[in-house]
Amino acid sequence: MSERTIEQTYEIAASPAAVFRALTDAGELSRWWTTRAESDPRTGGSFSYTWEFEEQTERNHTREGVYADVMPDEHLRYDWPMPPGNTVVDFRLEPSGGGTALTLDHEGWGSGGDWDQAYEMHDGGWRFFLGNLRSYLERGEDRRAGEMGLKTTASVEAGT
Repeated sequence: MSERTIEQTYEIAASPAAVFRALTDAGELSRWWTTRAESDPRTGGSFSYTWEFEEQTERNHTREGVYADVMPDEHLRYDWPMPPGNTVVDFRLEPSGGGTALTLDHEGWGSGGDWDQAYEMHDGGWRFFLGNLRSYLERGEDRRAGEMGLKTTASVEAGT
């Protein structure tokens, strides 16, 4: 079985510290990516990310894991356990033109069957969510509810 990697790079008009905080702080994560999050952003610290959808509740899910490598404002790496197997998410942040170059490598993808479907879903998901991260950090805009039907912090609070 060959391994593939999802590779994406984004230029974000925000400091590496702001981007790193958005990638690791539970409150920030729920403003652009998850519905709810718990995060202990240190090497060996745990995370729990939950996504809930307004209508397509069969898509609701939680991912839990441990941060394998955390270098504030520079690097973040963690296992991404899921069917059909375990993959690894790796973010690198570098200062770039007054902002940040954010590079994602989501590694360890097999080929065939369930692997292909999961690869395509995650490749598109990362494109949407990392674009949404840029939108959130640069303009304060969150497109998740309108474009994905995802419950956001505001919609969860309103329903409580």
